[in-house]
Amino acid sequence: MQSRLIAFAPSCLRGKIAQLHLLGTMTREASPTKGVVRFGIYQCDFRAGELRKNGIKVRLSDQPFRLLTVLLERRGELVTRQELREELWPDDEFGEFNDGLNTAINKVRAALDDSAENPRFIETVPRRGYRFIAPVEAETAVEAAEPVTASASVALGIPAASAEAKLIAPRAFSRRRKAAWIGASFATVAVLGAIAGFLWWPLHEHNSTAGGARIESIAVLPFDDFSTDASQRYFADGMTEELITDLGELGSLRVTSRASVMRYRGAQKPIREIREELGVDAVVEGSVVRSGKSVRVDARLVDTSDDRQIWAESFTRNEQDVIALQDDIARAVAQRVEVAINPSVRARLRNARPVNAQAYEAYLHGITYLAHHSDADLLRSLDYFKQATAIDPTMAVAYAAEARAYCYLGDYSVLPDRVVWPQAEMAAERAMALDDSIAEAHATRAFALWRYEWNWSEADAEFRKALALGPNDSDTHHLYGIFLATRQDFAGAEQQLRIARGLDPLSLIIRTNLGWLSYYRRDYTTAIADYRSVLQSDGMFLPAHEKLWIAYALQGDTKDAANEVEDVFRLYHHEELPDGALAAAERGDPAARFRAELLAYANSGDLTWYEKARYFAVAGRKREALKSLQEALRARESWLVYAAIEPAFDSLRSSPEFQQILAAVNAPE
Repeated sequence: MQSRLIAFAPSCLRGKIAQLHLLGTMTREASPTKGVVRFGIYQCDFRAGELRKNGIKVRLSDQPFRLLTVLLERRGELVTRQELREELWPDDEFGEFNDGLNTAINKVRAALDDSAENPRFIETVPRRGYRFIAPVEAETAVEAAEPVTASASVALGIPAASAEAKLIAPRAFSRRRKAAWIGASFATVAVLGAIAGFLWWPLHEHNSTAGGARIESIAVLPFDDFSTDASQRYFADGMTEELITDLGELGSLRVTSRASVMRYRGAQKPIREIREELGVDAVVEGSVVRSGKSVRVDARLVDTSDDRQIWAESFTRNEQDVIALQDDIARAVAQRVEVAINPSVRARLRNARPVNAQAYEAYLHGITYLAHHSDADLLRSLDYFKQATAIDPTMAVAYAAEARAYCYLGDYSVLPDRVVWPQAEMAAERAMALDDSIAEAHATRAFALWRYEWNWSEADAEFRKALALGPNDSDTHHLYGIFLATRQDFAGAEQQLRIARGLDPLSLIIRTNLGWLSYYRRDYTTAIADYRSVLQSDGMFLPAHEKLWIAYALQGDTKDAANEVEDVFRLYHHEELPDGALAAAERGDPAARFRAELLAYANSGDLTWYEKARYFAVAGRKREALKSLQEALRARESWLVYAAIEPAFDSLRSSPEFQQILAAVNAPE
């Protein structure tokens, strides 16, 4: 779900003011209480003290209107009951305040045709307060632009002496995303601020630069590491990923995922070739030099249509000075970024705090290992995330990343389901308790609720919230697509998977799972074609082999199915064929050979109960298949969520035992 940019500057601004935005200079956001704002079909005129619906005045008394004003002023943020009491009922006793607040909130909801159960505008946060959750657009003009910075004044031909910039401190400003107050993290934030400041005017106005093409998509290429210590590679990679995440949260840009861009590390490909492969209008590239406590970042933004440099800047920070510089840098970044984002993201950017430098170092190590996806690297990433949270128990992003690592370990069956999924859920909930605006925490909790708790409705809600918070997260679109497939919403699943592929165009697993979706639709021909296409790109890609053999089998091609099963187990280092399969092969009986292989591998001890059931079912052993599924249920294996749509189990569906298993996992009908 793409969020729209909410900017308070009017479209009529041109000339020098537009150039200031282009250069990333800072303008004051018009206070919403000075004009008119729109949300949905409603308008709130603060000067007139009126609420209008489709232009028609809605009756709302003074105190409810003041309450609505406070919530709109802090849209996207939690406004606590205590804050409302101090603002609107400072002299009332608690009982009077409680009654007054409840009455006022009910009147506001009635005026907006809203409800507490299914809120469109005002969300109740139990025992804490309220939050205005709908997008808000301002219809007022910016009263005045801030004075230009010295660097901008040179570009515009304004005398430097008249270009002193005075920063306006945002209300209760703090930055949410991974705000590690060490030199490198500030450099990352500064890069983001400059890029966001540059991008605002083109996106809000004509979205073009000096007559260039429209910029709707961007890729952050891996930053080069020019540090003398080769072990610092993780630092540059971590900064790359942080910038991808931060830009992705803006919502109005399509931002290519880390998995696709990391393939360009060290590659000397022409920019136009990258444009063709990733389908992006611009790229950010740069370098990091870390020496002692000093960090230097050089970054530039390049138009991929003509390899033209649009913007470039260098940033140098000293770690020992970071705490002292914290407020100044954060405010400068906020002024540049806020005009480029919608209100809900703007609110999240105000809710951060400093992070321990050592904890952040451990976190960066962890996300680097997490991206590798191998069993050993996933386990190593857990060690780093736990190290980060041991140093700083309030580091929400480290808990969210820990939850993702546990989810992968469960999905890959590296650790027992009864061990890994509860740990994933606990880590996600810990992250959410510290910062409810982290998309990754909601996505991983959704994963655990679906795969282990079998709580389909709550998982769906968490997936949706994760996508609202992180609309450019390809992993979440991918997972949500598979989730929808298990609910038999194949059209919705395909839509999500194609969004994921657009964000991560080089991903083999997304391409493989588009074929998997065809398999679940019983379109084996398309599934086989998709798997074979993936294997042409990488003949050793195991997930495609694992899915290809069973598609061949259910299509009736036992010869190719047998060959693929052999390839799978050879990739798992089982070199020898079972005796029965060899004998059948010698007799020229491919069907007998295939059955012998399936039964041998099903009884090898290397498969989960769920996988054993699939092998037995394809081999025609219904009794053994049902028994294996019952054992999978006793072990609470997470793969049981696929049972309702698995074609290999079609011959089992009429049995009471199979229906009991579907009921146990709350499988949607």
